[in-house]
Amino acid sequence: MNRRDALRTGLGAGAAVLFGGGLLGACSSGGGSYSGEGRNAPEGGEEPVVGRANIPTPRDQTLVIGQVDYQVFNSFNIRIPNGVQSGNGFDVMVREYLFYLNLPTGELIPWLATGYEYNADHTTLTFTFDPKAKWSDGQPFTSKDFKFTVDLMRDHSELLGGGGDLKDFVKNVSTPDAQTATLELTRANPRLHYGFICTIASGFDVLPEHVWADKDPTNFRDNPPVRTGPYMLDRAIASQKMFVWKKNPNYWNKEKLDPKPNFVIYQSTAQSQDAASQAFRRAEFDVGSLDEEHAKALRSQSYQNLITTPFHDPCPRALWLNCDPARGIIGDPRMHWVISYVIDRAKVGTTVWPVKTPAAQYPWADYDGNDKWEIAEVASQYKMEYDPAKAASLLDEMGATKGSDGKRMWKGKQASIEIITPSTVDGAEFVIGQLIVGELKKLGLSANIRSYSGSVHSEKWERGEFDISSQWVCNVSWDPNQLYTSLQTRYAKKIGTNAVGRNQVRLRSPRLDQLSSQLDGMDPASPQAKQLLQQALAEYYRTLPVIPVIQTAYPAYYNTTYWKGWPTEDDLYQVPNNWWGQFMFVIGKLEPTGRK
Repeated sequence: MNRRDALRTGLGAGAAVLFGGGLLGACSSGGGSYSGEGRNAPEGGEEPVVGRANIPTPRDQTLVIGQVDYQVFNSFNIRIPNGVQSGNGFDVMVREYLFYLNLPTGELIPWLATGYEYNADHTTLTFTFDPKAKWSDGQPFTSKDFKFTVDLMRDHSELLGGGGDLKDFVKNVSTPDAQTATLELTRANPRLHYGFICTIASGFDVLPEHVWADKDPTNFRDNPPVRTGPYMLDRAIASQKMFVWKKNPNYWNKEKLDPKPNFVIYQSTAQSQDAASQAFRRAEFDVGSLDEEHAKALRSQSYQNLITTPFHDPCPRALWLNCDPARGIIGDPRMHWVISYVIDRAKVGTTVWPVKTPAAQYPWADYDGNDKWEIAEVASQYKMEYDPAKAASLLDEMGATKGSDGKRMWKGKQASIEIITPSTVDGAEFVIGQLIVGELKKLGLSANIRSYSGSVHSEKWERGEFDISSQWVCNVSWDPNQLYTSLQTRYAKKIGTNAVGRNQVRLRSPRLDQLSSQLDGMDPASPQAKQLLQQALAEYYRTLPVIPVIQTAYPAYYNTTYWKGWPTEDDLYQVPNNWWGQFMFVIGKLEPTGRK
């Protein structure tokens, strides 16, 4: 749970910068090659003992989701620090998005928008909106709401995201009618629509102009939030650390989505994993509140009502390496390969990660849809392999030779590396860092790892006050140039200056700048882009600012006591993660079991 919370805090800044704060959560809860025993309900076995959930609504009408430790209960403004509690359900059932990408199937689902279209040279982008769409207070959703939000995020650099791509690319927004908005761009950009699609966890949050127009966005609490989704805020109960969402009887899109639960509750689970798992066993929670260790125990006891669903996260675990020479030896690209050579990815994937997961060669998820970005010729030249001997040889080549005491010196000082992570000390990202520290010490370097809370880590991360950050890479939701563009030199700040969500590693690569700038104006699937993508991947590997470690496999756990219709391994009809926007469609598929 803590690692997932850290993901929301750390990842949100990186992805949200594109469009001013759309994404506050991302890591998934599925996947892995763990034992298949018990993934489906076992035959026979005793009827599970059901407990009384500590909720203010009828249990058989309520979906109860276990989540992280909540601290913020009276604010829903995602555009300011601590302005909203991540993982509280707001992103899932209240905010809706123009489009949704179903990662398991590859389907693009139009929702608030019915379509988008570029002109021939990709200098305008036009959206059309569903005329039926309405806000939860009954007001119509129109193109003017969209324009208001784009202008707000583009023109207010003090908000989280700092304007992002909207500031870089949007010159003007015109609204010829209530269902049409056209973005006039400063230069060609065939990828601008990416940011308006709910891809990894969340997407662009359109605001109701009639609510926000006279508010100061830097301190408005947006409470209760007015959005277009099938649920509305019923109450937030700080003493019980829960958010109660009730079904909107006047929801605009019932023809396509009419969920059966009258209430959905997101509630903090017990800090003790044993206690949280017991609550799941008693069916006090329908989702969450369980980890793989305790799920194995339930399977061994023939617990009938557990479903375990695999899904690979879109964010491989990764190391981000500071490229600024001011940080010492880590600023040399050869040192980046030293780090890569001391990572035993097979060991990490089989003994460190909670479930077995494969090594990562590329800085993106191993989805079938990403196969087209793989370039075997380049990957074979830059293998992500465990080879401490090569690491030692590279250090010698760099002049970091060992003294009589076995310690390596670099430009007159002992060579040292500090790894930071937002993971807790029992988290896998911390353990990955520990393994690297051990390997570096064997090579004669001074090394250590420190765990920082999400906010402290985020500050160090944005200010470049680290050598290595052990975390994840989530930049490639559509194509590799998303990552390359975010690493352009124009975003590199001095150490100590806030990077504002881009190029936190301070990479300065003229060659990657040139290639990514050319790719910026091309359809990535076009024949013209193929050769440039190959060259860009080679330059990325040469400098290696982000080292892929392993793919990220998480199991998702569901309880079938009160609700059925969950995504399963055999029917993975939608992203199975309860903090992703796409989970709205899972809720829409559920049926009551009849249990009272």
